[in-house]
Amino acid sequence: MQVQVIYVSRHGASKRYAEAIAEALDGEAQSVEQVESFWGDAIVFVAGVYNHKLNPDMLEFIQTHRSDLYGRMWAGVAISLIEDERTWNGGKIGGPIYVRQYLGLFDRPPLALANFPGAVDLDQLTEEEKSNIQELFQIMGEDPHSVDNVDTEKVWTLSNRIKEIARQC
Repeated sequence: MQVQVIYVSRHGASKRYAEAIAEALDGEAQSVEQVESFWGDAIVFVAGVYNHKLNPDMLEFIQTHRSDLYGRMWAGVAISLIEDERTWNGGKIGGPIYVRQYLGLFDRPPLALANFPGAVDLDQLTEEEKSNIQELFQIMGEDPHSVDNVDTEKVWTLSNRIKEIARQC
């Protein structure tokens, strides 16, 4: 099975996950800027979450190439600070919310959806974003710098699921 892994990464976490997923699937990781064509049996999209939405560059990329992606097998990964669904400031936040944002972008169901923990580089954020992140981590009782490594177990679980479902298609 040939897999193209396409990512958008502001702080490096999405790129690191995309490369790990590509390695696990014997595929190739490419940033959206590098993509010249779509190839392979499946495409895995990897994007970080900003302001409780998938990276807008990834959403725009998928919308722009919607006709080229029609009918393709795909999987979506969201890299976020919060893995589980929570309520914050009166709204729902967390991985399951973010990863479902992929669903309306494609004409067929995904091979898999996953949310992985990702790092944040506070130095690259606006003052408002920094304040929001620090408040969120305070509520969680964690340090914003505590999430930084690729969770290889989650990568292998996702990769094996993609392989298994793709074989059945």
